[in-house]
Amino acid sequence: MFPDGKVAVVTGVGPGVGRSIALSFARHGVDVALAARGSDYLASVAAEVRQLGREPLTRPTDIADETSCRELIDAVIERFGGVDYLVQNAHHEGDWAAVLDAKSDSWRSVFDVNFYGALHMVQASVPSMRSRGGGAIVLVNSGALISTPPALGAYTASKAALAAMARTLAVEIGPLGIRVNGLLLGGVAGENILHAATRAATATGGTPEEWLQNRNKALPLRSMPTPDQCAGAVLFFCSDLAAAVTGQHLSVNSGQWTT
Repeated sequence: MFPDGKVAVVTGVGPGVGRSIALSFARHGVDVALAARGSDYLASVAAEVRQLGREPLTRPTDIADETSCRELIDAVIERFGGVDYLVQNAHHEGDWAAVLDAKSDSWRSVFDVNFYGALHMVQASVPSMRSRGGGAIVLVNSGALISTPPALGAYTASKAALAAMARTLAVEIGPLGIRVNGLLLGGVAGENILHAATRAATATGGTPEEWLQNRNKALPLRSMPTPDQCAGAVLFFCSDLAAAVTGQHLSVNSGQWTT
């Protein structure tokens, strides 16, 4: 699926989609650099990557800090020789405040991660991709762009800006052989969705299990996608199977919405 010697940088490595993306790359013979704000998940995912026969680079990284992003890519280049694939998966969901109650500093903190963090990672990575003859960027986004949930104004606005940047980047750096695409994720089965289930259950008086059951029943495929299924879409975008695909956003959501 991937030629020998390819290198992927994955941010937002944690218990869900980020972990699955990293492991999926490793299974296909791609060297991986793992980045996240904390070191706990980095260590556990790195151990799993080693079991697959790859030796990963791990680095605690705050993508809201431009210097931290550039230091990450410098370390990747020093270790592996360059970058071929960037998967920007880190995100900040915000404070769940209504727009009329929002604090500007809170919105800025969300944009610092969801938009400017992606910008920092792209700017740091593209020179290496260019020198290696091309590459692929996947900016993990959200179906909040389509469904517009209440109390997620900062998150939705930052993700809308991210989608616009992805489309513009695709036009600007396509001549360099670099493709740029995004995923629109909805609910993903696993640890992270339990937080949303608990919050919703508290508001409605039900239980998290009931909320999850009702959520799944409302989906055409009757279950939320798994992290591994979401990772499969990322690998598609980075592979030669998507050689003619750029500037696109793919919904991975078991049919939660259609576009």
